[in-house]
Amino acid sequence: MNHIIPFPQGDAIQILGHHTNQAYIESVLNVLDCYTLSEYNCPELDKHQKVLENDFYIDVGLSSVIKPLANTMTIPTTWFRFASKSQLAELGEHPPYFPDSIGMLSKIRDCTKTYGQPYVLLILTDDSGNEIRINIWKECITNPTKFNRSLLTPSPAMTVVAVTNLKPSVSAGTLRHGSSHATHVYVNPHIPETTSLMNLYTLETKYSDPHRPSTRPTGMPAKLKDIKEKTRLELLDKTFLVRASITDFVFQDNWYQMTCPTCRDPIFRRGPQWYCSAHSKIEKPILAHKFNVTINDPTGIISTIIFDTSFRKLLGSSFEDILSENIPINKKSLPEVITQQKGNPKTMSIQLLRTSSDENRRFIIIDIEIPQIAPQSAIPVTPSQTPITRSTAQHNPPPPISNITT
Repeated sequence: MNHIIPFPQGDAIQILGHHTNQAYIESVLNVLDCYTLSEYNCPELDKHQKVLENDFYIDVGLSSVIKPLANTMTIPTTWFRFASKSQLAELGEHPPYFPDSIGMLSKIRDCTKTYGQPYVLLILTDDSGNEIRINIWKECITNPTKFNRSLLTPSPAMTVVAVTNLKPSVSAGTLRHGSSHATHVYVNPHIPETTSLMNLYTLETKYSDPHRPSTRPTGMPAKLKDIKEKTRLELLDKTFLVRASITDFVFQDNWYQMTCPTCRDPIFRRGPQWYCSAHSKIEKPILAHKFNVTINDPTGIISTIIFDTSFRKLLGSSFEDILSENIPINKKSLPEVITQQKGNPKTMSIQLLRTSSDENRRFIIIDIEIPQIAPQSAIPVTPSQTPITRSTAQHNPPPPISNITT
């Protein structure tokens, strides 16, 4: 007989009763009641006994002391240990426990592995606006007590999904998360985190009306300190002109990725060919950067995201050109053409991300003004057409070298 015992901290452990001990345990333990345990052993679990990811269990028998705790609140039927995207990255490939994740459902896709096995891809957006991609494998999607696909077909307008016991893995140098044998998927669970996400995205829908006018930046650039002191409602649907310098490019694993031109989701290789889990073979993938940009002015610092179009404008070239000039390129180290953009003041237009909260402000650079290059002569003359003589050299002296900083 197997019992699952949750702790106030959110962890859990199994209690196993063997043979003659089973009747005793069943007679004294009631589901959702609280107890103190003493006089027990903690043997190691084998693969046939494991329900949770713990390597040991509590072995309770006739000599164990089990005392009920009076006047205690019952433990909820579900408990979670949620981790943000950054926390998932910190836990890495070999975490001490399998974390849970919660977010607003952005996308759901029915996919197929290379050898034909089906799985479901869930893309959740958390309260910080970060997307978390979770692969729900066959052992979970074929068990309706763990994953009820009908609750997401069709998906409600606003759906919060919680996924428990995420199992990490590394593929092509990228940390990924999928279901484990203990995973359950909950749709709109009755917990405070669901209410918070619903309220956040309801507010975003209200203020993301396409007919609502957006304020354009005018006048002198705003100070970053003044922008940070505004409330979320004061920042929504407004574009701010700032004069700031890039101080850092921040990314977790790889600074760029290959994406599908149709859905813009990451794609993978099968031999020499690129494939998308939703759109099959991809002839011409799109390259997209995966980093945030830290900017500062004399008054403060802000972490931002930057649009691909703005970033290409900043570099004066496309990602394809950068990669073609730097093959083989290191996906974990930025090329010099990017890092040399640090420290130079630039005029930028920034906006608050719609998924930002008052506790977690996130901005995006939507435009960067690049200094105009002085136009060349309308009638260029090549050296081969105009012989250099003493006379031409006297009338066309070289431009003076001045005001150059090194």
